[in-house]
Amino acid sequence: MDIINRYEVKFVNTFEKQIHSINTWLSAYINDHYTIEETERLLNKNIHKVLNGEIEKAGGQTQSLYFADITILETKIYQDMEAWEFDNTIKPDFTLPTSHFKIIVEAWRDYLSQ
Repeated sequence: MDIINRYEVKFVNTFEKQIHSINTWLSAYINDHYTIEETERLLNKNIHKVLNGEIEKAGGQTQSLYFADITILETKIYQDMEAWEFDNTIKPDFTLPTSHFKIIVEAWRDYLSQ
């Protein structure tokens, strides 16, 4: 099944370019990477390095304080970085395979470059 359709990804451009998906927090985390440069940084310094085995873990917070924990197997997205910092064993708000996350972020980058 096509990853973009599986996560119901839609790109919209009303007042600004946005991504919408099956999950609010997935969309919010990606939307916080609203420039091509930020999206490339997410891909090259985080996702690609983890998937290539160069680093074990990546991710981090966005300006809106969403948090992603990226490992080779899965990406966990949290709506509240402070809650995760208080207890990093809390259940993530959304989880998906990192290989799927990569495809969605690449599609977002391509949409931003149009």
